[in-house]
Amino acid sequence: MLKAILVQRGGAEVGLTRNCEWFKVSKRREMDISTVAGCFTVDLDSQGIVRHVRLAYGGVAAMPSRAKKTEAALLGKVWNEETIQSVLPILQTEFTPISDVRGEAEFRRGLIASLLEKFFYSSEGRVPRVPASSEKKLGLAALAPPKNTFRAPAHESAHKHVTGEAMYVDDQTNGMLEVWPVCSPHARAKILKCDATAARQMPGVHAVLLAEDIPGLNDVGMKHDEPLLATSEVLFHSQLVALVIGDSQEVCRAAAEKVVVEYEPLAPILTLRDAVAKKSFHNEPNFIRRGNVEKSLSGAPLNLEGEFELGGQEHFYLETQAAWAERGEDGSVFVASSTQHPSEVQQVISHVLHLPANKVVVQMPRMGGGFGGKETQAATPAALAALATHHTGKPVRVRFTRDQDMALTGHRHPFLAKFKIGFDENGLLHAAQIHLTSNGGWSQDLSQAVTDRALFHLDNCYYIPSVEFRGQVAKTNISSNTAFRGFGGPQGMLVMEEILDRIARRVGIAPEIVRERNLYHGKGETNTTHYGQEIEDNRIQTIWQELKKTSTLESRRKEIAAWNATNSHTKRGIAITPVKFGISFTVTHLNQAGALVLIYQDGTVQLNHGGTEMGQG
Repeated sequence: MLKAILVQRGGAEVGLTRNCEWFKVSKRREMDISTVAGCFTVDLDSQGIVRHVRLAYGGVAAMPSRAKKTEAALLGKVWNEETIQSVLPILQTEFTPISDVRGEAEFRRGLIASLLEKFFYSSEGRVPRVPASSEKKLGLAALAPPKNTFRAPAHESAHKHVTGEAMYVDDQTNGMLEVWPVCSPHARAKILKCDATAARQMPGVHAVLLAEDIPGLNDVGMKHDEPLLATSEVLFHSQLVALVIGDSQEVCRAAAEKVVVEYEPLAPILTLRDAVAKKSFHNEPNFIRRGNVEKSLSGAPLNLEGEFELGGQEHFYLETQAAWAERGEDGSVFVASSTQHPSEVQQVISHVLHLPANKVVVQMPRMGGGFGGKETQAATPAALAALATHHTGKPVRVRFTRDQDMALTGHRHPFLAKFKIGFDENGLLHAAQIHLTSNGGWSQDLSQAVTDRALFHLDNCYYIPSVEFRGQVAKTNISSNTAFRGFGGPQGMLVMEEILDRIARRVGIAPEIVRERNLYHGKGETNTTHYGQEIEDNRIQTIWQELKKTSTLESRRKEIAAWNATNSHTKRGIAITPVKFGISFTVTHLNQAGALVLIYQDGTVQLNHGGTEMGQG
């Protein structure tokens, strides 16, 4: 018997398992319609004749469906390439996928056919050739499948992800009370009155919680500047003012409209430039300096001065912020949280409920993505769930909708860079004075650490003799920006790459040449970062030359120049840029890890470690 589950997104296979269970899709989780999944079972007799077949597809209809006409066409046929190619036209007529912003119907129809082809080739232990359905469109000839090709092992949870068997925090919530937050409609305002009397009297409502209902510390912030529920003032649009707890989200949402809150709107600060102009900051600036930057700038043959502003980014993990809680024994509380930082969730709940930390048990089964968005900001939904179960005595679920998640939680930090650069006619850097300001939002969160890491990465891979790098966090009336993959490093590197690109244009030299001339090299000073770290094993020069050669950069640039000279409306480009990233924490004691290994009498091993599972295995 041959069995497989395959998933394609954008034409790329992202999951493949053998000998799996039949196709299952969680009723609680919508299938992304830009994803096409197939679950196939084929029984062959000793002669290789198909005696039984089931071909199920998901992502092309409202519910997973079987390709019954194709199944009938395969029965009694020899399981070979000719048979597969003969049934593909039938298969492509069995489904009528829609076209939308995530993909055209024709694109999805091609995925349907290519999945069956991939299944056939994987059953033969061969790598698929270019699917016949794609050859004409791509203008490619069929490639003979190579033999004895290495097959990478599957992700250990892949079959559970694609079948819906994987259990997330939001899947473990049968029979729990639900919540709905009451949020501020103003970016900044005084709270004059908050009355939940009418909401508490509505049927199905178990409680409406305000700031005064918090038994411990009304704070969930890294720097103790983030009230869980607002008291006298709101500092960003959608800040939590109250929490309704009831039998269903519909009941809670209706009751939330009955909570009377009167505001006195105040003038908010919404942009980085506005914050800088009004001197609204969370902290004093940090500096990293090397050499005499003023002297080097004035002595450089050429100077460049400018600004560069880059925006933020939403995490958009597949699973939104979620948590549920229930009471335990002896006054304890159990919380299941979709978090990258279980110990911080434990500490926050301990403070909010005024409980010893050993009375708070936090479990993190797996995440549907995190990217930094669930490092600190998962504490709020977890604390809300714990507070709700504390007051009601019943299990309570908190799960933000996508809209709530985007409104309540922070994003990647936008940055504003102002710089003065000294260099020469060859594009060689002499000095750099760069001032970075990040948009932290209404509270500090991890913003100072993110901004500091941006300072560490401002050099990227380039030696700059004299520098003054300055970083400061602006305070604005938006949701508090937070950790995001790269943690400030991408913003710092992007600023320097923009600067080098402007230098290349100024001196009329190809940007890759300017970059190459400024790379760290040699020993001593020219191989030492602006924060004093000598690069012991500097491979950037070797990698750079190898990539230039293997990518045929020079010949491709000539081809692109010829293309651009004859095409007025369509232009092409090519670039090569280095990327560095520091792997350690600036909080030194965090640069450690531990594990507990248990070996049992039957020879099995249990490994307990400090990692969280966010889809990476």
